[in-house]
Amino acid sequence: MEIKEHTQELFLFAEMKQGKEYAFDFFFNYYYPGLCVYAQNMFSLPEEETKNMVQDVFLKFWNDRRKIVITTSVRSYLFVSVKNRSLDYLKKKKRQGTKVEFEGKDFSEEAIDTYVLSELETLFKESLDKLPARCREVFELSRFEGLKNRDIAKQLDISEKTVENQMTKALKILKLELKDYLPLLILFETFHFLK
Repeated sequence: MEIKEHTQELFLFAEMKQGKEYAFDFFFNYYYPGLCVYAQNMFSLPEEETKNMVQDVFLKFWNDRRKIVITTSVRSYLFVSVKNRSLDYLKKKKRQGTKVEFEGKDFSEEAIDTYVLSELETLFKESLDKLPARCREVFELSRFEGLKNRDIAKQLDISEKTVENQMTKALKILKLELKDYLPLLILFETFHFLK
């Protein structure tokens, strides 16, 4: 995490500790999707159970805000909280006789980042597959190959206006498909070409 981003996060956390709801809303909107993806896939938890668990983590985060001390980052704190909550859930299931597998998994911050990024890339590819063929072709030539509109128009034998229309359509569809994950996409800055 960059120093500037870390400083902003600490400022928002200080604001939240004073009861400023906008700061809590920021953390919730920014991290909720990724925490759900992480818990659901890393621990093979049911979707509904995952959502409830992550919401409970945020509820506790808000209720205990005055006594929470964060030494790393809010992001790390939330991911570790969800990890611990998930492991508690799995241990409870194991005691009840349900077979669970979670031993041997890497829960370091780097592993969490890699995992969440991998999930986001999969979601992005699935969303890209939903674009109409010409729309996808124009998007990929523009964003992946870095071609200008006039070069795309020439290569595909279409007008520049058609290229602009197809790009607008592609971005609109992708942003709609990925709307729940946009804060995470921005966080990882991997999908800057959606701008």
